[in-house]
Order: sequence, then C-alpha cells, then structure tokens
Amino acid sequence: MRSPVLMLLPAALVAQGPRTLSPADLFERELKKNRLGTWLVLEDEGATWGTAARAALQEDPLVALNLPLQVAGGKKADAMSSYLRDRYGWARGGHWALVDSGGRVLAEGASLPSATVLGAAAERAGLKTRAQELADFLRRNGDHLEAQAALLHERILIACRRTRKTLGVVEEKPKTVEEKPKTDADAGKVQEPVQLDVENDLKIWAEVAQALDRLFQGPWLEVSSDLPWALNGAEAVHSPTMRALWARHLPAIEDALRRQPNAWDLWRVWILGADLAGGRPLSPLLDSLEPLPGTAPEDWPPAAVLEAFVRDAKKRGDWRAIREAMEPRWEEWRRDTRRSAMGQGPGERIWSRVLQPLIEALLALGDAGSADQVVLQAMEALRWDGLAGQARDLALRLNRPDLAVRWGGMSQARPR
Repeated sequence: MRSPVLMLLPAALVAQGPRTLSPADLFERELKKNRLGTWLVLEDEGATWGTAARAALQEDPLVALNLPLQVAGGKKADAMSSYLRDRYGWARGGHWALVDSGGRVLAEGASLPSATVLGAAAERAGLKTRAQELADFLRRNGDHLEAQAALLHERILIACRRTRKTLGVVEEKPKTVEEKPKTDADAGKVQEPVQLDVENDLKIWAEVAQALDRLFQGPWLEVSSDLPWALNGAEAVHSPTMRALWARHLPAIEDALRRQPNAWDLWRVWILGADLAGGRPLSPLLDSLEPLPGTAPEDWPPAAVLEAFVRDAKKRGDWRAIREAMEPRWEEWRRDTRRSAMGQGPGERIWSRVLQPLIEALLALGDAGSADQVVLQAMEALRWDGLAGQARDLALRLNRPDLAVRWGGMSQARPR
C-alpha cells in the first residue's frame, strides 16, 4: 500500500509550480544552443559594452561565425553577472569572452569588444564556422543532398545579415486594409523593395546563387522537404541576382507541381520563390494543374496553398493578386451543380478560404460595390447560418461600420 505522504507528493509538486532555474542552469542551457561557441559580455556601471559587441558581430568576418551573444550585468549587478564573476574569477569592470559549449574560455579580454579585437580572438581560437564545417563535409561527400541544403541555409542566413546591415533594413509588418493607397491609381500596386547595387549584390549573394543554381540542376526534388527551411530568408528579395535566379527556376517547380499538385513542400518552395522573384499570379498556375477526379471545388486548391499565397500577397500589399486568384475560385464554386446538396461545412470553408480574402482585397482596392455584391451572392448560395455575423465582423475589422450594419442585418436566402 502506498504511503499517504507519497500519494500527496505529485499534487504538492504541481502546487509549487515550475522550478525556477538557477543562473548556473540558465547559463548551461544557453551554452548548449550552439556547440561551436558563445560570446559573453559582462557589464557593470562603468562598462556597458553590449551595444558595441552587437555591432561588432555584424562585421566581417565575425558575421560569418554566426555565434550567439549573451550579455549580463549592466549599471546594476544581477544574479547572472554575479555567477559569471564567481565562476571565472573576473574582477569588477567590463569583460568579454568566447566560450565553447562546455563553458571553457577560448579567448577573453577586458577592453572594449570591437570587431578587430573579437575577430583576432576568434582567429586565435581557431574557430570553424558551420558553413566551413559543411563545406569540408561536402568535399568528401559531394552528392550529400541534406548537407547541400544545410550549407545553403547557413549561407543564406549570413547573406541576409549582410544585406540588412548594408541597406539598414528593418523587418516590415504586413500591410493591412487600413493602410489605404494614396490614390486610386496606386491601388494594387506592389511596392518594389530596394535593390542592392551590383557590387554589393555579387559580394553578398553570388555564393548563395551559385549553390542554389547547382542544387536546382541536380536531383533537387529528393530534398524538396528541406528546401522551405533552407531557403528561408526574406532579404533575398533585395538581390537582383537571386530574383533572376528564382525567375529562371520557377518553371521547373511548376512542372513538378503538375505531377504532384497536392505536394505541400513543392507549394511552399513555389510560394517562396514567386515572392522573391517579384510576385507571380496564382491563377495561371492553378489553371495548368489537374486535381484528382472527384475533388470538390471548396477543397481545391489545398487550403494551405491559398492561405500561404494570401499571406505573402498581403505582405507585399498586392491586393490585386488576391482578387485575381479568388474571383475565379468563387465563380467556379457558384457554378458547381452539387452546391445545392452541400451542408454548412463546405459553405464555412469557402467563406474562410476564398470569400473573406476576396472581400478584403476588394475593399483595399476601393471597390466596395463588388465586395457588397459578393456578400449578396454568398447570402444566396451558402448553406451557412453564421455568414451574416462573419460578414459583419469582417467589415468591422476593416473599419467599414456602414457595411457592418448592412451585412449584419441581411437574412440568408436558402438555395432552391
């Protein structure tokens, strides 16, 4: 028989909540995030070096190391800075160090951590970057596709950091309907991203472009599941070299989609490449694909494809692309002869996947009349009791109280 004390122990542990990690535990956890090394900067009231260290790590060759930075202390000592001083025996004042994943000091100093100082320290420590490690591996295993994708990922990370530094790029928030174009002529226009000049473009992106080009000329389909992760780097849109490369290889991705139109990994690569190439309309590609016989209109194209396409088009402010993609989907659904036998489920799906982004795009383009017409059509066609409320809520989110009152008060006509 279990002891009453033991029976109460789990409840007592839950009541205590999660255990607070000690500075030592937190430090060890941070170290293990990068086995190649970590930069430490210890501050006090007279040496606030964190900002200088962050700036230094954006310079070559430190940017290629891509090692994390941990800053402790400041104008007032904290538990972590006290722990680090005790652990390493560092006296008062500023201190920096390069440590390995076990916390062993590879290099250290008590002067301002400039790019020159830190670069020399990394060189003395004989650090090898992740990209160098993968390149050495590929020299021995040239046909290793996973290593090719991983190396591409590392080079893109570094190229993106260099691009941000060169252009002073900050991450932009997705544009919303409330951010109306200045004039009707500007509606639906995509704002072109700033492009790198030829010299910086080749300096930053040439190596990435060559690696990606080689990959696409080989059996890239075998590693397509790794490509969305490997290629993820929005700053490539600032590179004329990368934009031209993607435009050249998009047809091969589209050919692969014609053979596997439901392959989500291929769709993710196409969406990413189309965005970096300056945007591509979705409808022509969809028109060239053949879904399996019996696929219902509300299930084609795959929901994730539409969601990703809409998300990327919103990010670029390309409302016209959304309209051109969604209007044919809606018209096709309305013409489908099976519509009268459908229940509420398909109606709700067609609203969330097609109608909602279509209406948002129409309003962003200043075409409230067409948006109202679409809602009227939906009221007649969809077997879904929640439609009026959803249309009202959408209008409120888009700052159109007039349409919210009109759409919320509509009664739904049952399809005959």
